[in-house]
Amino acid sequence: MSHANLLALLLPPVSYTPSAPTLAGELAAEGQALDTAQHSANRVTAAVTPYFPEQLLPDWERVCDITPPADAGYQQRLQAVLAKLAETGGLSIPYFTRLAEGMGYRITIREPQPLRAGTGRAGDIVWVPDIVWVWQVIVHGASSQAFRFRVGQSAAGERLTVFGDVLVEALFKDLKPAHTFVYFAYQEV
Repeated sequence: MSHANLLALLLPPVSYTPSAPTLAGELAAEGQALDTAQHSANRVTAAVTPYFPEQLLPDWERVCDITPPADAGYQQRLQAVLAKLAETGGLSIPYFTRLAEGMGYRITIREPQPLRAGTGRAGDIVWVPDIVWVWQVIVHGASSQAFRFRVGQSAAGERLTVFGDVLVEALFKDLKPAHTFVYFAYQEV
């Protein structure tokens, strides 16, 4: 029932006629204002949780300290907010793997180790000792993005192929320990 009808029912039945032109116009205007207020309140109520934020998504991004890329769509922005809120904290490989799975990514994390006497073998990669502060995130499958140079769509001086996914990279760089360096590799299979 609309608010105009509810307001008409509140009038004393003998003293006023809700169908009178002046009174009907006033009831319609007041009812429309109340309908608009209720609709706005329902949207705010739905946005109390980030699952249906609609126009309040920028507020959720501000609260979560997220700056979305300019070309990010609504679903990507919502996914970034939900991932930020799902963060429970952790520094383990399983924590970051679960976090990526929650965002729809399948990843593998490698931690290169320096060559050490007694554990290294011929053919192993010789890393610098500071490699223990570096870790690699391998993003598998279709979720990884590859931007290839195309005539008419790319400019002179650009790389021939650029790999990357801004959302997962920004989240990992935000959560990684400050004294470490993370880099990303993308695989199609």
